[in-house]
Amino acid sequence: MEQVQLFSIPQITAQITQAYAPINLAQVDECAIRLVKFQGEFERWHAHENEDEAFIVLTGEVLFQTEAGDFLVKAGEGLVIPKGLRHCPKANTEGPMPTALIIERAETKRLGD
Repeated sequence: MEQVQLFSIPQITAQITQAYAPINLAQVDECAIRLVKFQGEFERWHAHENEDEAFIVLTGEVLFQTEAGDFLVKAGEGLVIPKGLRHCPKANTEGPMPTALIIERAETKRLGD
């Protein structure tokens, strides 16, 4: 029998000091739930060829630049980047770093395929 996975989003958020360095919170079947902070523009445009990637913004706002257009996602909102779509998140460079949950396959590579 699997163990119950308990995590605290506020506690882990307080521990994150680096932008774009997701922390694994839990695994649900083949998917991971990760917590990430954003600051400035991500290091490069990229795509995940074999998996979708979902973001749920918890605090602040993040601009998701994509080849299909730009999407400003605010706290309490989310979006799904479909597989194969090149994207590059961008957030404020000063002040509190926005935070979001990422839901994606556990084996998803940070910089795409």
